Amino acid sequence: MAQPLSQLRYWTQYLVGDPQMTTYSSTMYKDAINFAIKDYAKKTGVTYTEAEATPDVNGFVMLPTDYLRVQRVIYPILSVQTQLVEGSFRFESMKYNTWQGTAGTPARWILWSGQKIKLTPVPASPLSTTIGYIQKPTDLSADSDTVDARIPDAHNEFLKYAAGFWLLHLDGDAQNVQLALQYMNEFNQLIGYSDPVLESKLDRSRTQAAREV
Repeated sequence: MAQPLSQLRYWTQYLVGDPQMTTYSSTMYKDAINFAIKDYAKKTGVTYTEAEATPDVNGFVMLPTDYLRVQRVIYPILSVQTQLVEGSFRFESMKYNTWQGTAGTPARWILWSGQKIKLTPVPASPLSTTIGYIQKPTDLSADSDTVDARIPDAHNEFLKYAAGFWLLHLDGDAQNVQLALQYMNEFNQLIGYSDPVLESKLDRSRTQAAREV
């Protein structure tokens, strides 16, 4: 059974040694738990879904407002649904400085300011593009709100470790930071997560994905 916010807060309070809620406020616990749920979704892909959108004349495709991470972009090339390669602003600019306006058959996509992606080369006749992305779970607000049903019930208690990580990082104390890292390692092991490349990306975009410059 999906657990409510109140139960997750209880587990997290005891994990960080704050059973009377004297160290962290109720709002802090709520924010920490919502961070944990989103982190679980990002790392496991459990909320993966797809959306269709058509690029504009500059090759830009608006991302769904509820996306956490773009996982893949598929574009029809010669009637074949083809997965494009993820690129970067820096890489494209190093190759040639006119890439932003070059037309052709799309081969790569670049995250752009966290709100949209750009296909390159820019398609001359834009076609419907499939965005495969990790959807943001609905934030928990009331004590009775329950964890997204797509997260396995057996994993609900694991969320306390990621929440504990978030809370202990607030203090900035070296000992707490070390303990926070232990909690995150425990969380990653419990959910079967091990991807240093993705973890590096998540570290750079915990709050807002930004265009690489």
